[in-house]
Amino acid sequence: MSVNKAALADHPAAETQTASAGVVPAPPGAVEISSSAAPGAGSLAGDLLELSKMRVNLLALVTVFAGFALGLRTSTGGSLASLLSSQNGWLLLHVLVGSFVLAAAASMLNQYMERAPDALMERTAARPLAAGRFPAALARTLGILLSLLSLAYLFVLVNPVCAAVSAVTAGVYVFFYTPLKRITSFSLLVGAFAGALPPVIGLTAATGELLPAGWSIFTIQFIWQIPHFLAIAWIYREDYARAGFPMLTVVDREGKATALQVVGWSLALVPASLMPAAVFGFAAGFYFWMALGTSSLFLAFAVSFAIKRTSERARRLVIASVIYLPALFIALVLGA
Repeated sequence: MSVNKAALADHPAAETQTASAGVVPAPPGAVEISSSAAPGAGSLAGDLLELSKMRVNLLALVTVFAGFALGLRTSTGGSLASLLSSQNGWLLLHVLVGSFVLAAAASMLNQYMERAPDALMERTAARPLAAGRFPAALARTLGILLSLLSLAYLFVLVNPVCAAVSAVTAGVYVFFYTPLKRITSFSLLVGAFAGALPPVIGLTAATGELLPAGWSIFTIQFIWQIPHFLAIAWIYREDYARAGFPMLTVVDREGKATALQVVGWSLALVPASLMPAAVFGFAAGFYFWMALGTSSLFLAFAVSFAIKRTSERARRLVIASVIYLPALFIALVLGA
């Protein structure tokens, strides 16, 4: 992934869409940090890829996979090799396919609902709906149909609990987070909730139930999205202001409140990242030290941004965040 060209969750999940989120939209916080379009944009295939936010939503699939692996290992004691067994392998494939399609559908509906403000922002003006290249009604219809099909797919081929968590994720993202973005900066917290559910989707796919371990990884991803998204919102604060989004970075012109939020949430991420090892005891020493080291390093980038609130330091924080989360989840899977 090219960090200065690609994305991460439109919050949820970054687009930490976030993301996306999610699911599964990419975590709301995971949003694109450049206005570059998907390869082939302008063609039908390119526009569909752009509408689905494919590159963004691949990050969400990493966390779905991590949740699935953790669920399998904590509930059955299965090894990583057991992921490749016939039964588990097919189940993993089904949850990844269903999650990705649902994420793509939610992204389409999000862009349909935000096509007018997207047209006002340099970062998003080239999107298919904002630029008027793709019929809005068709995008809405595709989003609805793919949402229903993917939820039915997850219900039948994975399990009802996984489908229910997926439905909540997409529903919160589309029907609560998206409209609230135009009203209040607190929409970030709503988006972070949706963007933090992808690993829980993976875990419920493997176990068929909501386990306490799932909420530890939910907490990690929820907290991670706040500094991630605020850093992106700082880079594009003029863009957001032009489109009428009341982001904290728009109303906080000097950036003092933004810096406080970034450091505070990054600090909270340190103990949160240790929860799986310290509280639930399903991660070995390797994970504990990996989590402590990477979270402390992430906090250092946050403090650096708070000291000197430039777009360059915000960009460094974004880069650190998109490296941190996959690295932490990989360590968690290996150390469980």
